[in-house]
Amino acid sequence: MLELLRSPRRLLLFLFEGVLVALSVVLASCLRMGLEGGLRYLHLTKKAALVALVFQGALYYSGLYDMQAVRSARTVFERVLRGVLLGSAMLLPIFYVVPWMGVGRGIFLTSAALAVLVLPAWRIAYNRVSDSSAFYRRAIVMGHGALAQEIAQMVRTQRHLGLELVGLLTRDRGQVNHAEGIIATYRDLFEVATQLDVSLIIVAYPDRRGTLPVDQLLECKFRGVEVMEGIQFYERECGKLYVRELKPSQLIFAEGFNVSPGQRRLKRILDVVCATIGLILAAPLLLLTITAIKLESRGPVLYRQVRAGQFGKLFTILKFRSMRIDAEAAGAQFAQKNDPRVTAVGRFIRKTRLDELPQLWNVLQGDMSMVGPRPERPVFIEKLEQQVPYFKQRLYVKPGVTGHAQVRAPYGATTEDMIEKLQYDLFYIKSCSVLFDLSIMFDTVKVVLFRIGSR
Repeated sequence: MLELLRSPRRLLLFLFEGVLVALSVVLASCLRMGLEGGLRYLHLTKKAALVALVFQGALYYSGLYDMQAVRSARTVFERVLRGVLLGSAMLLPIFYVVPWMGVGRGIFLTSAALAVLVLPAWRIAYNRVSDSSAFYRRAIVMGHGALAQEIAQMVRTQRHLGLELVGLLTRDRGQVNHAEGIIATYRDLFEVATQLDVSLIIVAYPDRRGTLPVDQLLECKFRGVEVMEGIQFYERECGKLYVRELKPSQLIFAEGFNVSPGQRRLKRILDVVCATIGLILAAPLLLLTITAIKLESRGPVLYRQVRAGQFGKLFTILKFRSMRIDAEAAGAQFAQKNDPRVTAVGRFIRKTRLDELPQLWNVLQGDMSMVGPRPERPVFIEKLEQQVPYFKQRLYVKPGVTGHAQVRAPYGATTEDMIEKLQYDLFYIKSCSVLFDLSIMFDTVKVVLFRIGSR
């Protein structure tokens, strides 16, 4: 959810559409009761604000603010309709518990219908206008390595960034290749930026000794052109660190990676409170899951396995058994897509994340946190440390029941999948805060509801 705060454009869109929802309540009140009576409707402002708050939360959970995915008119309408239905279901119990905040049935249905009509029309118009070249800032990427190419691809394909890629710059004249988008050298920066009306320069190459055109960058900077570090741009837009070209000094001297004692205590309190409430509320689901596992196959209900916790300390993790009892007769294996070892009940509880509910007990014991990197098995950690750079650094915080990587990256078992998840884990460790934890927990509900990323 904090991704809204990282993108000013997305945050403004979220707030503006919240205002549209609130206005739909006011308009519905006037349509049902006349202009004067509608505007004098008791607690109208508070009721409109409540409806807007709940609807906007539901629209976020419905994926309306996944700007890359929500481009077609059909997708916009489907997600708005899903969000309005979800928001309506959330508001009904609130109206029951707090009657004075309730909106009349006619007004509520009218405002919901207005939201379903107005929001898609507005968003489709916004997408078309914002896709116009007049609203794009022109950007140059300095570099042509892996990071530069990835940033260039992001700018080309993710239209919600509001950027138009002019091209990439390289060090040597012989590397210029217009067919691949490499249009000039670093020494040509000021000339290219001036001629092509560039608004943003992204410096995205690691070894800058003797090659960084400092004078030209300063000239561009003081002429109003924004200059941004490539790693910083990637981190801001993707919500993850780029580890393939990351140097140890960039971690050592980077801001973040430091949680105060007060934050640690607050995080522990949050863990205990959430785990306790979670176990109480999930009691019926725990009983149903135990019954289903027992009825399907013989063997233990709980699956116990040694995992590596904070600083590599070993602990026994608890999960509901989702595989056959002979699943690892041939030795430890990563979970695979459509894994044949998974039982029918196991497939369901994995999709719904019910298999992870017993980990709340691990949280109460202090071995895990509600939010953190996924706990890995020691046998896998030894292998991954040799293949994945900085993998060991994810062990410096407690593993979590859920985490930034779990809600943002697909579950995978290859080295590339592990690198992708590590980038999210390192970003979490760098930015760790109670607010970030709450945001990830809210996003986990979204993942579970719409079955994103689970295996």
